[in-house]
Amino acid sequence: MNEYLNVEIIEEYIRNNGLTKRSFCEQCKISISTLYRILRKKQCYLISLFKIARTMQIEISVSY
Repeated sequence: MNEYLNVEIIEEYIRNNGLTKRSFCEQCKISISTLYRILRKKQCYLISLFKIARTMQIEISVSY
């Protein structure tokens, strides 16, 4: 997962929209611990990434 997930996009979205990490999590309907796992590029559920993408209005692409 480390080489495929660009957490800078998430951090930039939070910063550019003047959100706290907690308010971002509320919008995405994920827990704060899930967000921290994602930002540290640890294991997470794919559904969490889909929730984040939906909130940020971005598409997820998969490459093999």
